[in-house]
Amino acid sequence: MQGSPSAVAAEQLCLYIVGMSGKTAILDVNGASCASCVYAIEHLGRKVQGVSDVRVDAAHREIHVRYAGNPGSLERIAEVVKRLGYDARVRWESVG
Repeated sequence: MQGSPSAVAAEQLCLYIVGMSGKTAILDVNGASCASCVYAIEHLGRKVQGVSDVRVDAAHREIHVRYAGNPGSLERIAEVVKRLGYDARVRWESVG
């Protein structure tokens, strides 16, 4: 029943969940080609506040990030990657 308090609450919860995990971005990465490199980037990247998922595509030299929307989270992932010894840059045109 649309308009009832429970329906409105459920709709707001769905919008909140989608909003928290709905933004995506790509970072270009160089030098991270082995399985342990990929694991380290994904594991540490997921610990960045506001980031819900990090996937490394070593073949295409990309890091795919799902985040809450704060661009600072993407910069923090790039910093983490650099501290691991690799080069990473946010592909700003991919941010959405």
